[in-house]
Amino acid sequence: MKVLALDVGSSSIKAALCKNGTIKHLEKVEVPSLFHGAEVEIPAAKLLKSLRKAISRITASHHQIDAITLDSFCPGVVATDKSNAILFGCVTHQDRRSVKECAEIEQHIGKDRHLQLTGNRPFPGGIGSTTLLWFKRNQPDLFKRIVHIGQPTSLLIHHLTGQWVIDPSQAAFLGLYDSIKLSGWIPELCQLIGVKESQLPQILFADQVAGKVTRSAADQLGLPEGCPVFASLVDTSAAMLATDCRPGRLVHSAGSTDVLALCLEKPSPADDLLSRPLGTGHKLPKRWLAVSTIAAGGSTMHWLKDNLFADYSPKKFHKLTRRLGEKLQGAKIDAPSNTDVTFAPYLAGDRTATEARTATFENLTLATKREDMLEAAIRSVAQASRQRFERLSKIHPICAEIFTMGGQTDLADIMHAHWPGKHTFTALQFEAMSGLNRLAG
Repeated sequence: MKVLALDVGSSSIKAALCKNGTIKHLEKVEVPSLFHGAEVEIPAAKLLKSLRKAISRITASHHQIDAITLDSFCPGVVATDKSNAILFGCVTHQDRRSVKECAEIEQHIGKDRHLQLTGNRPFPGGIGSTTLLWFKRNQPDLFKRIVHIGQPTSLLIHHLTGQWVIDPSQAAFLGLYDSIKLSGWIPELCQLIGVKESQLPQILFADQVAGKVTRSAADQLGLPEGCPVFASLVDTSAAMLATDCRPGRLVHSAGSTDVLALCLEKPSPADDLLSRPLGTGHKLPKRWLAVSTIAAGGSTMHWLKDNLFADYSPKKFHKLTRRLGEKLQGAKIDAPSNTDVTFAPYLAGDRTATEARTATFENLTLATKREDMLEAAIRSVAQASRQRFERLSKIHPICAEIFTMGGQTDLADIMHAHWPGKHTFTALQFEAMSGLNRLAG
């Protein structure tokens, strides 16, 4: 069986041709982001362009494809008009324009009730209802033109099949879906935001076929016409599918954003976590995820390298990071440091905070060295990681074997050294791609 697997991240799209579960050809295409004050979007038109480029690079050499699966970053709210022209999006979790709208939704629905209805608080940017209400309040003429609302997978699948669909994992991030009972869109919330259910995607499990490649998409991309395309899911869910999906299974993604995802048999909504269905339920089992993140994990290290250690080669910075990490491993992470420098790790904010949070260094003096600042940053990120691990372990005992992914191995090793208990760490092979293969299988 030959599967075209598409892993759509917030910085790049990876396209792979997989035969019987083995990757035969892999391509990567960059994806741009736009930052304008509190507004952060990945331009949907450019996302589609990158998708077309990635697919075309695969089909230039491989013409037989039996199925297409994809995952994508989330949230990434997008809307189109009656001619399928993109009106806005994809609006990401870093977008903070809708803080006022978040407060309005919680005031109307109630904080605890909203949590029990949708599984999450209406985080600005992080939950699509706040973004949609912002457009209704601030760009009413544009809002009236909306015909379709969705997430990245909705847009990408529509481009391939003409169908407008969504799976439960992506639907949860719209903030209009009952992600606890999986019973569909919530009329009360739709009415509050001013959205008709007819504007929202058809809900399908990720392991259901969403549609088939249209003739126009086939001609444009070199795909076989009629090739089935699965409804697909969030990228973290795809990575979890590469495991056995046991309740208590933990996946640690140490990338630009540091993500801990815990697999559960039943939902466990909490105001300090992101809760969502895994997305499957047709052939594969229904599961839920409890997710805790450091919005700037690896990107904190990149920022420090670029701004404080630009004169260091990557190899030299790697050695310094490892040395400081080993120094922290020699004592408890909460033990006093040689300096009083501290760091608040919010360079990209906090995905589970309604008000914007920013990073700060404190207690700097003329005696402070840049190595002290780097050590303080590593210490604070490791402390935050341990706290998140302990928080998730209270929901469900965590399995001894933990699966890892992401490119920030130095930082991950430091984090793991300070997690309580004894664990083994297994690197996921091909990460989300393996989960997408399982989805098609």
